[in-house]
Amino acid sequence: MERVFVTGASGLIGSNLCHKLSTLGYEVTGMVREKSNLLGLKGFQGRIVRGDILDEAGLARSMEDADYVFHTAGLVSFDNRRREELNRVNSAGVRSVVGAALRAGVKRVIHTSSVAAIGIPEEGNIADEGVEYNRFRHNVSYGDSKHHGEVEIRKGVERGLDAVIVNPASVIGQRDVYFHSGILLKILRGKRVVPYLPGGMCVVGVDDVVEGEIAVLNAGRTGEHYILGSENMTFKELFGQICRVVGAAAPRLQVPIWGARASASLLEILSVLTGKPPVLTKAHVVSATLPHYFSSTKAMRELGYRPSPVLESIRKSYAWYLENDLM
Repeated sequence: MERVFVTGASGLIGSNLCHKLSTLGYEVTGMVREKSNLLGLKGFQGRIVRGDILDEAGLARSMEDADYVFHTAGLVSFDNRRREELNRVNSAGVRSVVGAALRAGVKRVIHTSSVAAIGIPEEGNIADEGVEYNRFRHNVSYGDSKHHGEVEIRKGVERGLDAVIVNPASVIGQRDVYFHSGILLKILRGKRVVPYLPGGMCVVGVDDVVEGEIAVLNAGRTGEHYILGSENMTFKELFGQICRVVGAAAPRLQVPIWGARASASLLEILSVLTGKPPVLTKAHVVSATLPHYFSSTKAMRELGYRPSPVLESIRKSYAWYLENDLM
């Protein structure tokens, strides 16, 4: 039986990956932080260990019996005030995983990055893996940190590590215990007036991401990266699908970018007073103004990747929240 080690096992991608790998017959060890929310791992048949991705020696010990490593741990935040933390987790953390994997002698590492680490294409084009990262001037710390993480993976490949990168789009689905995409379902549920921003983004269901990651394990080329997306949607279209599922009115109020910037500034100030992260930040607004449509053609061609409609994932996400009394 082949053994797999998954970092970030309590997160949206990590928890679903752990469950799926177990059903496929792998011996799975999922690593979580000391105070992680383990609800998404309820019913998981594998082993859970606690650790820190910045502890390279500890990681190497945890990986020493593993054949493969899925590195899904990461910090998702569009709050630029967390720049140092983002770089520590999403860049230095990847460097630590690379070092540990080389010490442990694992056969392959699959690194979960993000489409935020893909560059902006020429106007009117949809981005693919060939667009070099060119977003630094836009000052979105999350994307910068994920790009730096990919650099660490490529350095590892140069040192002899067999590693492949996946770049999921905005992921939605069940077991999102930290309410990354799930926050939209929570906010929009039951709303009679639904605002939305101009622009849009690429969205994908977590089940499709998991299938893509497993396909990369078997068929991905060393040093390559693969975009895992499903649908390129305007925010109005995405919010409309969510509203259908959670019982809200159809989105009709488009908020101008200047209004979104003002709201983001206010919410960031309020977050200092409340201690809660803002649901909208200035970096969110900047991201909304940039092209965020991506092509998964390479994954389809090389991995046999076949994503499902996003609406299915929205329904699964909402059903899971209701089942666990989180809505």
